[in-house]
Amino acid sequence: MSSLTDMIERAILELIERHDGYCEIARNAFAAEMKVAPSQITYVISTRFGHEHGYIVESRRGGSGYIRIMRVPYTDHSEYIMHLLRTMGDYLTQHDVNILIDSLQYENLISRKIANLMRTSLSDRSLALISGRDRHETRSLIFKNMLLYIASLGDEED
Repeated sequence: MSSLTDMIERAILELIERHDGYCEIARNAFAAEMKVAPSQITYVISTRFGHEHGYIVESRRGGSGYIRIMRVPYTDHSEYIMHLLRTMGDYLTQHDVNILIDSLQYENLISRKIANLMRTSLSDRSLALISGRDRHETRSLIFKNMLLYIASLGDEED
């Protein structure tokens, strides 16, 4: 069963997709439509739609306020990968890495098969012998090395 945050994220992603990489929402109205608290909308946007995930978020407070989310358009694949490497922390949860893999797939940098291989390799199950924070740091190191390799391939991914 999907979590509430996953449901909110999916709804926002659908809006972004429907409007060619851009959406503008009124937080309170969107929260009412989703039947959640406005703070839950804020949480999802701040944790899943930041620049490290390939989005620019702008907001305006007040009665006619809005939250605008735009997918960052990258013209060059290696530019996008280098952006990910620069902004990525040294600590990645399985959920974090899955979001990043989804963005690589969306940008057509990797195929579905490669995405699934990466998800499996970087899963909590695959890293089960490593505990706690070390697991997340190891996942980050492995993922960064995968990204560097993908960047070195250029357009010949498969």
